[in-house]
Amino acid sequence: MNNREALARQGQRAFILCLVLAALLPFLSWVMSALGLPCRSILDGEGLRWLFRHASDCLHSRLVMLALCCLMMQGVIQESHLFPLGRTFRELRFLRYVAVYAVVLIAILLAAVAPESPLLSITGGIAGSPLLDGLLFLGWFSFMVFCLCYGHNKQEPWTRMLTYGIRRHPLAIPFAIVLSFCWQCVEYLLNS
Repeated sequence: MNNREALARQGQRAFILCLVLAALLPFLSWVMSALGLPCRSILDGEGLRWLFRHASDCLHSRLVMLALCCLMMQGVIQESHLFPLGRTFRELRFLRYVAVYAVVLIAILLAAVAPESPLLSITGGIAGSPLLDGLLFLGWFSFMVFCLCYGHNKQEPWTRMLTYGIRRHPLAIPFAIVLSFCWQCVEYLLNS
């Protein structure tokens, strides 16, 4: 058994353990609240209402979005043939894409920090501004577009590039969903 198979088995075990924990958390909450511990039960009326009202919140949690973004980024980088960088840096087409990417990013940043920019905070600074809030996503998204454009010129279909990481790690998103559910349950239990 090689390292990749061993890592896949460990991931499957962790996923199953997390699923079991998610299934047991409502019963554990009921037992702990019955024992008089300072926690709320998920199996009483209020807890069941909370559970059904917030069950889908874990689908759009930050952890799930981070997992999806990382998987998409891995696929785009892998399938666009960006690596090895030593070979890529010698291509004139790659250097043209880098130049266009740099000019666009610098233009956006200069427009964002200009006086009276709507991307600055109310006080006129960068701290607490919409620019700072969206900078991570914009950086991720613009790099994805860069890799997609570069890989598309190598005749790689965009759908294959975007789904490669998801196909390679099929349990990552369900694992993030279950982890998010467990976290939300624990937060509910402890907010007495």
